[in-house]
Amino acid sequence: MKLIAGLVALSLGIADVNAQTATPGSCSAQSGPRTVPLVELYTSEGCSSCPPADRWLSQRFASEDANFLAFHVDYWDDIGWPDRFASPRFSARQRMRVSAAGERTVYTPQVMVGDAVRTSWSRSGEWDRILQQSRVPAGAAISLRLDRTAAGWQAAVGAAPVAGAASADGAQLWLAQYVDGETTQVRAGENRGETLAHDRVVRELFGPWNLDSKAQSRQQPLEIEGGDWGLTAFVQTDSGEILQSVNLHASDCVAGAAAG
Repeated sequence: MKLIAGLVALSLGIADVNAQTATPGSCSAQSGPRTVPLVELYTSEGCSSCPPADRWLSQRFASEDANFLAFHVDYWDDIGWPDRFASPRFSARQRMRVSAAGERTVYTPQVMVGDAVRTSWSRSGEWDRILQQSRVPAGAAISLRLDRTAAGWQAAVGAAPVAGAASADGAQLWLAQYVDGETTQVRAGENRGETLAHDRVVRELFGPWNLDSKAQSRQQPLEIEGGDWGLTAFVQTDSGEILQSVNLHASDCVAGAAAG
């Protein structure tokens, strides 16, 4: 009941902030009592071993009880083909996540689930075990709202620690904006001549916002260039543990507006 009460209060706070600007085309999502795992794929269009992992993510993200994000790194860009989705910030995030886990080696494709940074994603039995172990009672509650306003799209995200949950040092709230259904015809480098398909490609990563004993809420204007896109909010500790994650796809809002 404490978790539900916290979510209700959090949701009401976000709704109040948006009440004056929201127009038809709004939708929201709230987390539940158990953690939804966050899967992070570090990949590159310049890496010949990455397309199988990209295809694996595309096959998994719609059917798993987990949230998936693909971070394209930039350290392959000087080896024949610059990845249009790559960011030095994502490369730095990968190195930080590996270091926090006590590891030294970064590579692509690398799949992380919480503080497990070297997962056997291609072995279905072991992968299922990793996800199952990650579905624990939530350490944080998240509420995520998306509104189409007169000025454009705006996100509102809030999070709060779950009462009675074990304290998590360095917990931070993040908001990722991603795109699905992207394709690239690669003309150089290791994947020359290939047409690569991508889903859950992170285009913007907002935060982090420190989460202490009090609730945290943020408003975030979004720059949209079209396409099939959505948002994933998550709370993560210094060690990489995921306390909760929530996904919200823009098509849910568009469909709601059309129905209205």
